[in-house]
Amino acid sequence: MASFFRTVDNGIKLSSLLSIPDVSDVHTMNKITSDELNRLVTHEDAPEASQPLGHLLSHIFKPFKVPLPHVSELQIPLKKIIHPNEHVRSQYHGLSPDSLVPLYDIETSTWNWDLPVTPPGGGSDSDTSGSSHGAPASQDPEDAESATYEEIFASFMNALAGCLSASQPLLESECYATRTWSAANAHKALPSSEIKRKPDLVLSDDVTAKWGNIRVSGELTHSPYKPAMRLGKAADTHAYLMMSEQPWRRFTLILSFTNAYHHLRVLLYDHSGGAVSTRFDIYQQPDLFSHIIAVINFGNLECVGYDSTISFTKHVSPPLSKNIREYRPIKNIPRRSSSADPAASTSESLDEMLGSQDLSSDDNLESAVSDGSGSDDDLESVVSDDSGSEERLTDPEDAHEGNSNESTTQMEESPSSLPPVQPTMVSSAPLLSLASQIPQDLTENISSVTPHPSQFPYSVHSPEPCGKIRVGDAVYIIKRILSASRGLVGRGSICYLASLGDEDFIIKDHWVLGKRDDVILNEIEMMRLMQGVPGVPELVDYWLVTTSDGEVDITRNYRKKERRSTKGTSRTHVRLVLKPCARPLHMFRTLKEFVRAIRDIVNIQRAAVEDRKILHRDCSLNNAMILDDLDLSKGFLIDWEFAVRITADNRYPIGGTGTVPFMSRMLLSQVSLLQQQVIAEAEQKKLMSAQKSKSKKAPALKTPKTSSDSIALPVSHVVQTFSDDLESLFFIFAWVCIKFCGPNGAVRQERVPNSLLDRWTSLDLASCAAFKITFFANPLDEQRLLNEFHPYFKPLIPLAKDWCAALKDNMVHPVTFDAILDVLNSHLDELCDDEELQTTVTMLKESAAALNSLKRVASLSLPMPKRRKSEDSEAETSE
Repeated sequence: MASFFRTVDNGIKLSSLLSIPDVSDVHTMNKITSDELNRLVTHEDAPEASQPLGHLLSHIFKPFKVPLPHVSELQIPLKKIIHPNEHVRSQYHGLSPDSLVPLYDIETSTWNWDLPVTPPGGGSDSDTSGSSHGAPASQDPEDAESATYEEIFASFMNALAGCLSASQPLLESECYATRTWSAANAHKALPSSEIKRKPDLVLSDDVTAKWGNIRVSGELTHSPYKPAMRLGKAADTHAYLMMSEQPWRRFTLILSFTNAYHHLRVLLYDHSGGAVSTRFDIYQQPDLFSHIIAVINFGNLECVGYDSTISFTKHVSPPLSKNIREYRPIKNIPRRSSSADPAASTSESLDEMLGSQDLSSDDNLESAVSDGSGSDDDLESVVSDDSGSEERLTDPEDAHEGNSNESTTQMEESPSSLPPVQPTMVSSAPLLSLASQIPQDLTENISSVTPHPSQFPYSVHSPEPCGKIRVGDAVYIIKRILSASRGLVGRGSICYLASLGDEDFIIKDHWVLGKRDDVILNEIEMMRLMQGVPGVPELVDYWLVTTSDGEVDITRNYRKKERRSTKGTSRTHVRLVLKPCARPLHMFRTLKEFVRAIRDIVNIQRAAVEDRKILHRDCSLNNAMILDDLDLSKGFLIDWEFAVRITADNRYPIGGTGTVPFMSRMLLSQVSLLQQQVIAEAEQKKLMSAQKSKSKKAPALKTPKTSSDSIALPVSHVVQTFSDDLESLFFIFAWVCIKFCGPNGAVRQERVPNSLLDRWTSLDLASCAAFKITFFANPLDEQRLLNEFHPYFKPLIPLAKDWCAALKDNMVHPVTFDAILDVLNSHLDELCDDEELQTTVTMLKESAAALNSLKRVASLSLPMPKRRKSEDSEAETSE
């Protein structure tokens, strides 16, 4: 099941920031992603003469410098036009199949390709039959008529890319790998996700497309475009899936073909929301259209949303450690895999399959003019059920041209035993710099800007090390991805276990809300104030991440101007380097270590409040850690981004009030009230606008160029104290006892029906607050919680009861540090040490066995030296 949490931030509509429960159906996911982007999508106006591509595309395409030919210069062998239109048949009838003909006809302003213009058969955009298409000279008419609209578009864009490459050889040197458009999953859900989505078009350099390796996706709809309440449910969900499986991306792009497939818009999604480019008519503006395809197909990956300051291993090699659950930061020495561990490879590069083909030749151009459909033998079969209807969008400019129609828009592939994929060329300067610093033994691995799904986030097949990441002038080796948040809007935090020299560090890569230094660097300031407090990470370094041109990466840069609803939502890309390394709380080894870590975190909070006058404010499962020490493990508290200096009235901005499943009752009550006020004000304003328009007998107000009719959340404040953080710790404790089934992060497989945890992650903050209030007031709910504990955690039931009793009146009489510490210490003393001793003994035995195995391998690999004859004779003489 896909699940993720979000922290409540300031400046964003609260309903878009709820923690999402487990989701696997398309309808629910569409609603969640659309609501998350509510009021956060901007639409560009007509471009200025100085920027024909508009502000958005001009900005993100800056790294692309190759001059492009005019479309009138693009030529293609007649036999490669696998879907010719009537003009091609009549104009070029009788020519040799090898004759070069224009791909675009200047006189008729049409592409010499039978691109669809009418709705598919049956009137549905998702219909697979398509209308009748003529067959090319080299193809049977029946085969041509079986092509779907998606396959026709995929083959056309591959042909366009091939013609561009043949006309401008520099494009091939610009592109680090062969990227091919495919329609293979237009009617078959992509693997690697429980959300069964079927993108019409995908651009990838891998044979089997997955959400983890798609560069760009595309959607086709005959309906006109409309900037309605939501950007488009299908595109929203596709963007969420790409950003979730590739969380290191700066943004993701989706091409939207609308209005009889004549109009193209480029949709950008990032951690601040979305932006929609101006409209391009692919027939009347062919040069702009070909420019967009050229950059997407051949440009630096930075142009399509990847980060040029981080690189990952292209293929999966045998892991040095068997599982993240067995990783022991106490020594930071990974356990070696046994000979039984299989080498795995996630995918084949198209460069490997196609070889170094020269696309400028007629014979080899065919590889770039495939229909992109793939074969069932090459692509794994996925049984899918995607019946969700999509809300399409209509532009006022297009409204008269058609009516809106609704369109219907996991398994992980087993690693194949393929030979290692050779490194492909990396073209961006930052990545070339990274590549030049790679040790010799890593040169064959660091070759791609994005890892594959099997490497993320905790796969047993993940290589160690698995990549490199830059922080300022230093380049660190990435050993593992420790954690990553999911979703579109938010911080997009990723924590890497990385090394520099012989020392290990934690690198926190995230998008901080704000543009001013005092906002962006708040966590850095808080950690400096907390320096010296046991259990708080030490800040080693930080960096405002820059793009290849040296510009600080800020989401505001992608938007030409701010709308009212998007003010205060800009985010800045920041990296922190921290030490020492720790493991997540749910990776505890014994029950006693689990409780002891929680007790230590209470002490950390106490030291912060009483000694440094700092309030953490965001105590959640991802922020509670365990630090291994030489004598005893200890609790560790990270993520001080939203920490504040304590004020006399305990009132603070709403940003960073906590993560919804773990928020206290008092906080949820305050935030839910603000949410209801915003909704009520939006409805009132909508009603007044409607009445005003009616009284003036004027046409209804145009749909605003944002994705919602609700107003932006104003800067609000809540009352928050350390007692709220102490209550959050209880919800973390309960979450682990229900969601996990043992030590070392063992996840509970069976689902608890109608669990209390589902109620605590309600999509409505008011109901979430009500459920939590009822839980402490109703003894039956308390017993229900205890019944949901996994049997492994049954010894902690007495602790849960006493903790509940201590928090019962927390909303009226705030709980104290002493009260919680007394509860934890009393039960900690009662937990036996046998389990901890046994775990230590087992760990030592496994380490000894691993060392013996290494010794045996070393002795077998080193041949015994041959004795010299003189030594033999001396031995005989002595005898």
